[in-house]
Amino acid sequence: MMPAGDDGPGAAERPTAEERFARTRQARQVFSGAELTPPTDPIGTPERFVLGPRGELRYLVALSVLIVLAALVWAAWGMGAATPLVVLLIVGLLAAWLLL
Repeated sequence: MMPAGDDGPGAAERPTAEERFARTRQARQVFSGAELTPPTDPIGTPERFVLGPRGELRYLVALSVLIVLAALVWAAWGMGAATPLVVLLIVGLLAAWLLL
C-alpha cells in the first residue's frame, strides 16, 4: 500500500502555487473580456437605418393605420364592426413578431 500523499510514478504532477495563480489570472482575463476591443459605435446600432430599406417603416405605418381605423370604427359602430380590422391587426402583429 502506498501512503495517502504519494500518488506513485504514473500520477500527474500537481501545479505549483504560481502556476495555479497564472491559470486563475488567465481565466479571469478571459471571463472579463480583457482581450476584447470595444465597438466603434458606442450604442451598437447596425449600419443601416432600423426602419428603412426592407419596408419595415411601411409595415409600421400600415399597422398604425389599422389601429386608428379599428378605433374609429369601434367608436362609430361598435366592436362587431371593428372585429375584422382587429383580426387583421392581430395577424399583422403576429407576422411582424415572427418575420421581423
